[in-house]
Amino acid sequence: MNKVTKRTGSPEEKKPQKLTKRQLQARETKNKIYSSAVKIINQKGYNNVSIEDITSDANVAKGSFYTYFESKEALVFYTFKQSDEVYEKAFAKVEDETFPDMVIHFVKMSYQEYEKRGKGIIKAMVSNYFSFPDYNFYSEDRMLLQCMRRIVTKGKEQGALAADVSTKKYVNMLLSTLIGVEVMWCLDDQSNSLADMIEDAVKITASGMMKTTENLNNN
Repeated sequence: MNKVTKRTGSPEEKKPQKLTKRQLQARETKNKIYSSAVKIINQKGYNNVSIEDITSDANVAKGSFYTYFESKEALVFYTFKQSDEVYEKAFAKVEDETFPDMVIHFVKMSYQEYEKRGKGIIKAMVSNYFSFPDYNFYSEDRMLLQCMRRIVTKGKEQGALAADVSTKKYVNMLLSTLIGVEVMWCLDDQSNSLADMIEDAVKITASGMMKTTENLNNN
């Protein structure tokens, strides 16, 4: 299972290594398999797709799939890893803004990219929340959680959020909003935009967060 690791070291240590021809080919094959998987899952639904469906569309041998993914479920974890990259890029664009605009713009940009993957793969991600009880999809090292902690911390520093309410409590408010809207969107048959639904919900949540008092800690 894929987990996000914290980046450490000097800028010199972070310079990317030049990939060999074989490594480039391997990355291309993995991306090809993943793209086919997302396409087929969006067309047929996660539970209706087999490994053979994916490899046939990607025009690769079935064994090639298992070179890059342990199982069909591994596609879901890989999607989460890609989502973390989206969150990191979105935060870099809003980190100089003030709260609540910072969090509203952060989720809007993140979910605009997130939604491009298609409803089928997002449904697969959401349904797998309940299929792997021993796996924490929202562990503390996830980039989404890291970004939201930094947003809340800035909101406190700017005086927009109460200093006596824990950062974790604020982050849980935001995370609960995101997960709740994701589930509702998956059930929605009106072709509403996930990014728009997330934006509207987070605006309300952020407004409520700004009105919280020290009494919240006693609830």
